[in-house]
Amino acid sequence: MNPPQITETVSGYIFSWQKEMITIEVTQIHAHTDGRVTGEITVTTQAPGYGPHLHQARFDFSSSHSRTDLAKTLELRYPKLANWFDILEQLSVYTLERSRRGEPVRVLSTGGDVRPPEYILEPILLKNLPTIIFGDPSSAKSTVALILTQIMSCPLAWVGCFSDIIPPRRPITCLYLDYETDEDTVRWMLTKLQRGMNLPPLKLNYRRCALPLSQDIDQIHRHISDTGAEVTIIDSLGLACGGDLKEPEPALSFFSALRRLKTTPLILAHTAKNPETKQKTVFGSVFFGAQGRSIWEIRKVQEIGDDEIDVGLFHRKAPPFQKLSQPLGLHITFTYDAMVVSPSKPKTIPAFLSAVGTQAQIRELLKDGALSTKDIMEALGISRGAADMALKRLKDKQRVIKLQNGKWQLVDNKAI
Repeated sequence: MNPPQITETVSGYIFSWQKEMITIEVTQIHAHTDGRVTGEITVTTQAPGYGPHLHQARFDFSSSHSRTDLAKTLELRYPKLANWFDILEQLSVYTLERSRRGEPVRVLSTGGDVRPPEYILEPILLKNLPTIIFGDPSSAKSTVALILTQIMSCPLAWVGCFSDIIPPRRPITCLYLDYETDEDTVRWMLTKLQRGMNLPPLKLNYRRCALPLSQDIDQIHRHISDTGAEVTIIDSLGLACGGDLKEPEPALSFFSALRRLKTTPLILAHTAKNPETKQKTVFGSVFFGAQGRSIWEIRKVQEIGDDEIDVGLFHRKAPPFQKLSQPLGLHITFTYDAMVVSPSKPKTIPAFLSAVGTQAQIRELLKDGALSTKDIMEALGISRGAADMALKRLKDKQRVIKLQNGKWQLVDNKAI
């Protein structure tokens, strides 16, 4: 029997035996910790008088018993169509070899054509690297994500709207994968944004999702190809992973699938509090924080009865070889049928001060006049050691000076 023609797909392979007119598609390949490799196979034929669908099943490529049992089943149903045992033997051997081979080795060298990493939406989205925005429930994660999609897709309409968020130089197509709300809700939010900001009609490639990303990868990849999407928004991480988020397996499966999509992902996630550091982190396994290349925490302030909110984005993890960005702020005003977005400064909002670093908090305090170290400690609720360290660093940066009376003063208010 001649070997099959093999075509690689986003989640597996398509094997074609032309003489036998048999095609087997392999998807959802999974390498288990015990060494087994399993996947889903779909057997079809182009032979006259048949299906074309013949069989679909979960298959263990590393098990001789699985090959023998399935070969017997197919032989009973379609005895004269093909030598099923030889086909399944080749299928298993080639799948195991290719799935374990991985990507080829490439020789990397320095040179004049080497370019630094490129931002799609500076400073939030770095091209090809996963960015996570995490926060408490009802912290406006989805609203902010929808606003960002429109800044990317209609950049000219947003030029000059924000000093800290830089629109891309050209329109960027996005695909919104929604695991939490529905089409009508998202369409209504976009309509309110359009009306409030006096924008032209808005568009967004939208898909309502139910299956975990790793199980839905082929369909999602087709939608990415059909729409030409460069950015994929995943709302939200928990349902897109499936399983127990505190275990490593869902996180690893999710990011492995995400890597195969070859887009720039923006992932919305819920928050957890680290019991050791008391800091908020992405909910679930530590692998979520490890695999996210850039991570932002989102916080919202809204008074009871108000139809406006302040949203702060605080950079918690910088991309490789990048610095942490300054906090970003949005002020969002709602009416029944409109939404207006304007910039704000999180460091000027008292409720956000605890979310910024100690140095930023000290600088904000000193805007109202010189203070002693003790005054700063009491105002911020920090220890003497933390205050001394922050003040020393600010002094080294020439941001503050110590006066003869022992109080600290800003060098230049304009630098804040």
